[in-house]
Amino acid sequence: MSSTEPSGRLQVAIVYERPSAHKVACHARCVSLGRSVFPGDSVLPLDSPPDDAAPPARVMRMHREPYGEFAELPPGWSAVVELEGTELSWVQPGANLRVLPPTTGMEWEHEQEQAG
Repeated sequence: MSSTEPSGRLQVAIVYERPSAHKVACHARCVSLGRSVFPGDSVLPLDSPPDDAAPPARVMRMHREPYGEFAELPPGWSAVVELEGTELSWVQPGANLRVLPPTTGMEWEHEQEQAG
C-alpha cells in the first residue's frame, strides 16, 4: 500500500462470538477517511508496528439486518464483521483496527489452501 493511498480503519463496538480461537464475529464501524472495507481485506491492531511479524486477520464476511450481505462497508457504516486469523485475542470492544488491502501473494496462498 502506498503512502498516498487512503488507509482503512475499523472500530470494534461489540464482540458477539468467538466460535474458535481462529474466528470472531464483531460489530464494527468503518472509520476510514475515503476508503471502504471489503471482504478479503486484512486487519491488524492499529497500534501494531508496521514491521510486526504478527499475521493479520482476514475479513471474511460483513452483514447487517435488514440489508443482508455487504460487498463493501463504506466509511460511516457499521455491520457484523466476521474475521478469521491465527490468533485474534486483540479483537476486543473499543479496538481500532488498521485495514490492509489483500496482496496478490496472500490471495494466491488462500486459493492454494482452498484447493489443497
